Amino acid sequence: MKLPTALVDGLDVDFLVKSDARRPATELKDGRWLLLAEVGPVTVSEDGTEFIGHWHEIQHVVWESNSRMLLVRWVDPSRQPWHGVTVTDDPRKFMSHFEEYVEYSIVSSQRRKADNGTTITASIRRTEDGQLFSTLVADGPLDASGEKVAHELEAKLRESVGLPL
Repeated sequence: MKLPTALVDGLDVDFLVKSDARRPATELKDGRWLLLAEVGPVTVSEDGTEFIGHWHEIQHVVWESNSRMLLVRWVDPSRQPWHGVTVTDDPRKFMSHFEEYVEYSIVSSQRRKADNGTTITASIRRTEDGQLFSTLVADGPLDASGEKVAHELEAKLRESVGLPL
């Protein structure tokens, strides 16, 4: 789905490019549209355009079918998740595009399980200007042994792309 023509005509902000008007978008229950712009997801309405975040800042996105809630979780765990409720009850194609754009910022990724079962994910990500950085995410608590595994995993991945340890 694409933005309605009436909203495309108002896309005159400096962080969007002309081709963004043709990129995937979905309508939200509050009347805004979520547009998957080149720079990252943005909301668009008659009141204006709001930048949500860069693709490399997104850890993952999920859509909950019962509530139609779209939830964006960030690489930075201190950042509050972004959420919106979709009008559609079948956003498969939109979500496929969304996930593809997030995945495009990931250069390399590895997972390990800590002794307590927590999954640790280390990734090398690329910013919009080409800079590489690493992220380290655990889906649960880590004890000293788990933290050691996490830091070893991140160090190995950073070394593999020439980032300093």
